[in-house]
Amino acid sequence: MVGIREIFFPGRRPIQQYAEGKLPWPKLAEDFNRYLAGEKINWSSYPLDRSGYRSFTVSVLAEVSRISYGEVRTYREIACLANSPLAWRAAGQALKANRHPIIVPCHRVIGSGKGIGGFSGPPGWKKMLLELEKVEIEG
Repeated sequence: MVGIREIFFPGRRPIQQYAEGKLPWPKLAEDFNRYLAGEKINWSSYPLDRSGYRSFTVSVLAEVSRISYGEVRTYREIACLANSPLAWRAAGQALKANRHPIIVPCHRVIGSGKGIGGFSGPPGWKKMLLELEKVEIEG
């Protein structure tokens, strides 16, 4: 089975055009709606297409995928977990390349000062997703 190539936010155009039709994952839309209604969803059964990522990005995204619902890690912690403790800025750039937001929860990575940090999704979405998961953040 083919993996999910890209997930994009409402109002955002996909990087490439996709053929319209039925998704091979019939529960995907339902799971997104349940997540946005505040339910914890296990995304591990959805195959992801990671082609085109550099090896460091694959490592960073794998570590981010391990962050539990309602928890956060810092960019520095993610870099350390990806065996590159000095590459926290590169970890942020790897997260910017994430084509699977929410499933690979890059919104759960924050700045070391506990500020919210950056996010490549629409303005306000990172804060909204963290609040949805009951994460207390500063800034």
